[in-house]
Amino acid sequence: MTVAYVDPRLSAIAAHLPEVKTQVRAELSRRASHVQAVVSAHVATGALARSLDVETNTTDSTVSIADPAVEAINYGHWTAGENPAYVEGIHAIEAGLT
Repeated sequence: MTVAYVDPRLSAIAAHLPEVKTQVRAELSRRASHVQAVVSAHVATGALARSLDVETNTTDSTVSIADPAVEAINYGHWTAGENPAYVEGIHAIEAGLT
């Protein structure tokens, strides 16, 4: 009987293949464009757009938003005052997931 063997380094080996790295970068670019489009439409102060960062390293890529108000802007929030109103979020993070 033959037993299959899978190299425990298989994921690291695959992650470093040129074709895989090219596809990861292409997917990041596509998703980053979606996030950038939503963020760019939200121009109250421009701080959110300035905090957007796209980073690519050897085997991984990330899109991050560092604005301190990102949760309220992305998911929505209530305004303060005597007549609070709900402000719908822009859902930029979710745009990067599709």
